[in-house]
Amino acid sequence: MKRTWFITGVSSGFGNEMTKQLLAKGDTVIGTVRSTKKVEALMKQYPDTFDVMMLDMTDIPAVHDAVRMAFGKHETIDVVVSNAGYGLFGCAEELPEKEINKILATNLQGPIMLIRDVIPYLRRQGGGR
Repeated sequence: MKRTWFITGVSSGFGNEMTKQLLAKGDTVIGTVRSTKKVEALMKQYPDTFDVMMLDMTDIPAVHDAVRMAFGKHETIDVVVSNAGYGLFGCAEELPEKEINKILATNLQGPIMLIRDVIPYLRRQGGGR
């Protein structure tokens, strides 16, 4: 059974590896990136099943738009993976407030908004993961 996946953060790490495996087995992946540079080869290899969207998870209006556009274009999305994120390392007292706010927006606020936006679509289509 071929599925359509919406995965954030597919340019590296777990999201990239998952995307490669899913595309290789014939599934469709709507993958979000902040830059297409690291996924150009996949875009060329899978032009019909790899739909790349630019998205910065700290940009909440862009998160709303990405979900709306993905469901608008693909109608049914079977699986949503909120994968985008990064780590911030250092002593707590030395971390700049700007960096703390950025990591919270990327790893917490953006994913929460993504999930909130996705749930009504999944309910309307009768399910999803």
